[in-house]
Amino acid sequence: MTDPLRKPPAPAPGFLRRRFDRRHHLGLPLTTGLLAVTATLLLFALVAWEVSTHGDLTRLDQQLADWFNRRAFSPLTDMVLAYTHLHGTVGVLAIGALALWRMLRLRQWLWAADLLLVLPGGMLFNFGLKHVFARLRPSFDDPILVLHSYSFPSGHTIGATLLYAMLAAYLLNQPVPARRRGTTVAVIAAALLLVALTAFSRVYLGAHFLSDVLAAALLGLAWFAFWTTALFTARRHYSARTRSN
Repeated sequence: MTDPLRKPPAPAPGFLRRRFDRRHHLGLPLTTGLLAVTATLLLFALVAWEVSTHGDLTRLDQQLADWFNRRAFSPLTDMVLAYTHLHGTVGVLAIGALALWRMLRLRQWLWAADLLLVLPGGMLFNFGLKHVFARLRPSFDDPILVLHSYSFPSGHTIGATLLYAMLAAYLLNQPVPARRRGTTVAVIAAALLLVALTAFSRVYLGAHFLSDVLAAALLGLAWFAFWTTALFTARRHYSARTRSN
C-alpha cells in the first residue's frame, strides 16, 4: 500500500541531460533548433512592432536611407546594382535549383525536401507578409531605383538568407574524412558575408529601410531553423524507433 505522506520522487535529471545529448534523437540538435527559432522570431517581432508603431527604429531608418542616397556614387552604384540583381527571385531560385539537382542526383531526399520547403516556401511566405504590413518603400527626390511593391520585409534579403543558410548547412553536413574547424568557420563566415552584402545593397540603393533587411534576415533564419529542425528531428526519431523494434 502506498504511503500517502510519502513525497513524490524528484524529476529525473536525465530529462535535461538528454536534451543536451548530441546522440539522442530528441537531444541537442532539437534543443538548439527550437532556441534558434524562438530567439529569431522574438527579434523579428520586436522589429515588426517598431515598424508598426513608428518607433525609434523607423527614425533611424529614414536617416540612414537619406545618408546613403546623398553619398551614392559610381562605379560603386553599378557594382551594387549588379550584385543585388544576382540575388533577385530569379537568381536565388536558379542557384537553389542547381543545389536541388545535386541533392536529387545523390539521392539525398531529405535535403531536397528541406530545400524546397525552406527556399521557395520562405520566399512565398515573405511575399504574403509584405501585403500584411503594406509598408511603402523609401522615397527620394533623386532615387537610384524606383519600385512600386511593398517594402517590409525585404525579399532579396530573405532570399539570400534562406539560400546561404541552406547551402552552409548542406556543405557542413556532407560526409568527409576530416573537417578542420577553420573550414566550418570559413563556410559560416562566407554565408554571413553574402547575406550582409545583399542587405547592404538594398539599403544603399534606397530599395529598403534598415528595418526591412533586419526583419527579413531574422525571419529567414527562423524559417530555415524551423523546417530543418523539424525534418531532421523526424528522421532521427524514425531511425531511433526502427532500431528499438
